[in-house]
Parts: sequence; structure tokens; C-alpha cells
Amino acid sequence: MTAMRLQAVGDVLLWTRNGKKPFALIQHELRQKDLLFGNLEAVLSESGTERRKRWINANPPEAGDYLKDAGFDILSVANNHTLDMGREGLEKTLDGLETRRIAYIGGARGDRQRERGQVLERNGVRIGFLGYTSGRFRSPPGVTLSKLKRRTVIQDIRALKDRCDHIVVSLHWGIENVYYPSPDQVRLAHDFIDNGATLVLGHHSHTIQGLEEYNGGLIAYSLGNFQFDTELFKEEIKSSMILSVDLDRYGIRDYTVTPCVINSNFQPAVAEGRTRERVRHWIAKCSDRVQKGEITRKWWFEQIGENYLTYNMDSYRYRIRRHGLAPLVECGVWLVTPFCLNCYAGLIRKRLRQRHAGGHA
Repeated sequence: MTAMRLQAVGDVLLWTRNGKKPFALIQHELRQKDLLFGNLEAVLSESGTERRKRWINANPPEAGDYLKDAGFDILSVANNHTLDMGREGLEKTLDGLETRRIAYIGGARGDRQRERGQVLERNGVRIGFLGYTSGRFRSPPGVTLSKLKRRTVIQDIRALKDRCDHIVVSLHWGIENVYYPSPDQVRLAHDFIDNGATLVLGHHSHTIQGLEEYNGGLIAYSLGNFQFDTELFKEEIKSSMILSVDLDRYGIRDYTVTPCVINSNFQPAVAEGRTRERVRHWIAKCSDRVQKGEITRKWWFEQIGENYLTYNMDSYRYRIRRHGLAPLVECGVWLVTPFCLNCYAGLIRKRLRQRHAGGHA
């Protein structure tokens, strides 16, 4: 029976240093596919209404040529940078993808809520794609981003199921700079597989997170950065990957992970030698706890608490210096949210445990 190969990568920025082409070092590997998917973490526009935030990911429209040359067949535009240049920025991004005949999910002109899915066929196998993003935002008039809501996603999976052999759900979700999905994310991914999805492809954390085989499907909780500015990130976050999944009409035949690294010019390349083994070991380590069902809510908050609070406070400080009162009020409210309170508790537990362990050393 004929199969097709889907390759999936994480966040794509399109910026580089020193005039380098984003995918020049990985081009040969990206050709080993029937379909190539990624998350476009930027807009193809330098005009529009710039949002009041710390990081604005905007490119000249011609940067879309890099996506075409790399061989991307479909991209998610459902993420927290899609509206960095407002409605105009999103519309120009969609124009750029359509001009280059690259399919997209997660965003649309108007209020086309029921037209989120895309179905692509290769080698007689039909793959349906859906894309969503978490976070608090309001789509400006004239464009729509697909919000991650459990009931909506399940309805969309069921509505798309009759049109294809498999469904891929792309999710921009989770907490940035952490290495494990939350228990809520695990349950949600399981729900989507149980209701008909074959693959769940996560991104947004800037890190590789675990892979899990579940109920005939496959979950990549985060594919990590792929082509991205990693200057501010820890060494582990400079690790990347390509997930290759072979599918026939009836299911997943096999899947493989290609360890990659991102260099100082923000270009991904296939990892070699000891670096390859280090990245492979890191992916296995991130996967192990997920696969064993050992991620508890208490443990997870202990792992993420310090990093989450520090990262977001740095962002608020920047916004307060630039924009004054509004982000200051927002920060005050954020500090007493239930999520932050759980992070404080997790941080205290972790510190007490470390102190106790040190006292017995």
C-alpha cells in the first residue's frame, strides 16, 4: 500500500544574521518529504498597526520566497505573532502565502469560522489540517484567528473527518521556555486523538517537549524552534528537530526524529556526531516522563515556576518603561492570578526541597 511522508517542524521566524538564507543548511533534508508543515511565527509585512508588545516579528513580503524555496506545503498562522502588525499584516501574510501556493491554517479573512480546515492529498492519502492558538486576544475586524477551545476543536475534527484519511491538529500552546507539557495539555491532546485526530503537533514553548504514542496516534507536545533567533535562549533551546511521519490510508506506519541545531546566524542544520547524540538524548529525556504518565500538576509547577515568573516580569518591565500605566495595571492583576499563585507555591516547594537536600549532603 502506498504511503506518504509528512515532515513537521516548529517555529519559523525568517530573520537571519549576516545575510544568510534561513534554510540553506537544511534544504537537502527538507526535500525528503511529500508534505512539509511548519509554524510561521512572523508576518510577511512591515506595514500595518504595530502592537504594543516587546517582540515584533515582521518581515518584508519578499521573505515569503524563502518558504517556497524550502518546500513548505502548509503553514499554521495561528500564533501570538500573527497580529504583530494588525489586520493589514495578517492580510498581507495570507496574500504572500496564496501567491506562492502555500496552504495555511489557523487564520482567515472575515469571520470564516467553519472554513478552518485544509485537506491536502499525496500518494492517494488525504491529510486534513487544523490550526489553533491559545492566549488572550481579540481578532481585529476583517480577519480571524482560530482560538484553542476544546469543544471547538473536537467539533472541527468531526466535521473534517469525512473528507480525509487523517487529521493533523496544530496547537500553539503552553508555557514558553519550559521542557514539559502541563497535565492539562496532556489531557487535551489525548482528547483530540480520542475524537479522531491522528497527529497533534505543538509549538510555542521555544523548546523541544516530549513525543507520545497514544491510542494509534502521535503527539509532539512541542516541536521547538526550527529557524529562529536563539540568542537569548539556553543551550538546550538551540536544539531542534524534524519529525517525519509515514502514513498510509489506515494509520501511522512509522515515524523518525532528525536531531538538528540552530547556529549563530539562526539557521537550522542537521546535528552531527556528539551533538546529534546529545540532542537525541535530550528528546528522549523530555519524552520519557510524558510516556510514563509521570507529569503531575504539583511537579509541573515546581519545574516551571521560577522561569515563568522571571520571564514574564522581564517582559512587563520592558512594556511598563515604554507604555506606562496600562501594562503596570495589567502586571498587578497578573501577579495575583491563580496561575501565578501556583507558581509561587511550586517555587517555594522546590526551594525547600533543595535546602533540605543540601542540609543532608
